[in-house]
Amino acid sequence: MKRMLRTYGWELLLVVLIVLAGIWSSFLSPYFLDPVNLFSSAGFFVIFALMAFGLFPIILQGEIDISLASTLAVGSVLLGKLSQLGFPLAVALPIVLIICGILGAVNGLLVAVVGLPSLAVTLGTMGAYRGIAYLFAGDAGVTTIPPAYVSLGSSWIGIVPMTVVLAIVVGIVFAVLTTSTRFGRNSYAIGNSASASRLAGVSVAATRVGAYALAGVASGLAGYVWLAQYQSARGDNADGSILFVITAVVLGGVSIKGGSGRALGVALAILLLGTIQTGMKLANIPGTSQTLVIGALLVGSIGIPRIVQIVRGRIAAPRPAPKIDVDVSREEATQESKRTA
Repeated sequence: MKRMLRTYGWELLLVVLIVLAGIWSSFLSPYFLDPVNLFSSAGFFVIFALMAFGLFPIILQGEIDISLASTLAVGSVLLGKLSQLGFPLAVALPIVLIICGILGAVNGLLVAVVGLPSLAVTLGTMGAYRGIAYLFAGDAGVTTIPPAYVSLGSSWIGIVPMTVVLAIVVGIVFAVLTTSTRFGRNSYAIGNSASASRLAGVSVAATRVGAYALAGVASGLAGYVWLAQYQSARGDNADGSILFVITAVVLGGVSIKGGSGRALGVALAILLLGTIQTGMKLANIPGTSQTLVIGALLVGSIGIPRIVQIVRGRIAAPRPAPKIDVDVSREEATQESKRTA
C-alpha cells in the first residue's frame, strides 16, 4: 500500500480533486450530473487532450512546444481544402498527418540538431504555422465540408461520443509508447540527463526529433476532430489553447524539467480541468475568470512540488553535531591527570 501511494501519489491526489470538483460543479448547476451532458462536454475537451498527449513526451525530455495549436490550424485547414478538392478521407487524413508530422519534425531539428532553445523555436513557428494556416484558409475560412469528413463529430457509441473513444485510444497508445518502448525509456533518460544519455549511447537528437514529430501528428489528428466537430476550418482554430494544454501536462505530474511523469496523470489532469471548466460554464462564470483558474492551476502544479521538495530536504537534512566546549574538555582532562598522578 505504501509503495502504491509513493508511486501513484500524484495520480491519487488528482482522483480526489476530480471528485471534489465534481461535487462543487454539481452545486453550481443541477445539469452537471446529467450523463448526456457530461459526455457531450467531454467531447469538447478531446481536441485539447490529443495535443496534451502529443506534448507529453516533449516535456518528458525537458523541452517545450507552444506551436501545437498552430499545427492544428494547418491540419484542419488542409484537410478542409482536400475535402473540397474531392479527396476521400482515407487519403486526405494520412496526407495531413504526415504534413503535420513534418512541421513537428522541423521544430525538433531546430532544437536537437541546430541547438536552438525550444521555447524560442516554437514561439517562432507558432506564428509561422499560424500564418500558413491563414494563407490556405483565406479570410472566409473553409466551409461546406462533405459529410464523410464530419461524421466523426456526430457519431456516438451509446452515450459516449466517438471523439472521446478516439482520445482514450490515443492516450493508451502514448502510455504504452512511453512505458514499454525504447523511445519511452530514452525519453525519461534524456529528461533526467541528456549528457549522460549520450554517453550511454542514446541517440538524443533522433529521440527529440521523434517526439516533436509525434506531437505534430497528434495536433494534426486534433485538427481532424476540430473539422468534424465544427464543420469548418479557419486560420485561428484553437488560438490560445496552449495554456490549457501545458497546464494539463504539468498538472498531470510531468516535471517541467523532464524525467518524470505518466500518461495516466495527463489523462486525469484533463478530466480535472474539464470538470472545473464545465462547471464554471454551466454557472455562467466569465471566460476571463476561467482563464485565471487555469493559470493558477499551472502555477500551482509547478510550485507545489517544488515547495514539497524543499520541505522534505530540510526535514531530511542531517542535524549539526553538538558543539564541544574545548576549554571545559581540557580542564576535565587536566583534573583527571592530576588524580591519576
